[in-house]
This record gives sequence, structure tokens and C-alpha cells, in this order.
Amino acid sequence: MSVIAEEEGAAAVAGIASADWERLKGVIERAVTRVCPRRLTAHRDDIVQAALLRVLDVLGRGEHAGIRTSSYLWQVAYTVTVDELRRVARRREVSLEEGDVIAMPVRRVPDPERIAEGIEAGEAIRACLQALARPRRLAVALHLYGFAAAEASRTLGWDLKQVHNLTYRGLADLRRCLASKGVTP
Repeated sequence: MSVIAEEEGAAAVAGIASADWERLKGVIERAVTRVCPRRLTAHRDDIVQAALLRVLDVLGRGEHAGIRTSSYLWQVAYTVTVDELRRVARRREVSLEEGDVIAMPVRRVPDPERIAEGIEAGEAIRACLQALARPRRLAVALHLYGFAAAEASRTLGWDLKQVHNLTYRGLADLRRCLASKGVTP
């Protein structure tokens, strides 16, 4: 069964005469054409169908109050178009209409020199952390992992002030060690 036959069948169930159905469809088509952006041209018929189905659903439930006004039909066309825009954005559909420019994200290939520098910096950080006294190393490691001082204090079972002091002194030692190895931010 075609979509048009289904719509007309639903219109008959909702109690809409054929002439009223054509007028309703015409108003919704004009509204959708007016509010539909150019990039959704290919989806325009789907938007009209969805708007008609919403109106028929309201009519089928017996809610005839404000549905006969043009402003209501324009509002339905607008909301269905917005819903379609959101759906297309979620699915990242791209129109291939003539004249449209498709912007593809450029994936940068990491420079081998930068990769080597990163590996060297990581090894230097590990070596400098190992050179720190154990309490400072623990406090600095938790800080580098993103722990707040209060969380580190609970985790290590130390006083908050002690964690602050060990973290800041350990970070200063870490900076000095890295600077001596030629690693700078």
C-alpha cells in the first residue's frame, strides 16, 4: 500500500473530506517549502509526510480545537523541519547537491620528530619521578593523575597540609630535574 493511500485512508478515518485533505496538504507543503533550508531539499517530501501524519494523529485522537488554523499547520511544519534538521545533524548526513561544498576534517599525521620528542620527555619524567623521595613521588604522581589535594590526603592517609607541601616541593624538584635534562614546557 502506498504512503498516499495510507494518508488518504487515515484522513478518511479522521473524518476529513477529500477537498479538505487537499487543502490541508497544500498548506503544509507551502509551509514546509518556506521553512525548509536548501540543504534539506532532498528530505522535503519526507518532512511533508511527517507533518501530515502529526496532524492526522491529532485529528484521530479527536483534538480538533486549533488544528484548522493556518498558524497551527505552519507551526507543525516548522517543528517537523527542526526535528529533521536535528536528525540529519545527528547522523551527519551531507547533501551532494550541485554547488555544495563538502568540508572534510583533515586528520593530521603526527610528525615522527614530535613523536620521538614525546617519548623522550616521557622517559625523562619517569626518571625524574623515580629520583624523588618516596613521599614526594607519591604526592606528585597523584597530582599528575588529577587527584585533588583532599583526595590524595584521603588516599594516602596523610594530613592535607602535608600533601600540599609534598606536592609543591616535589613539583619544584621535578621541574629542576627536567630542566637539567633539557626538557622544558
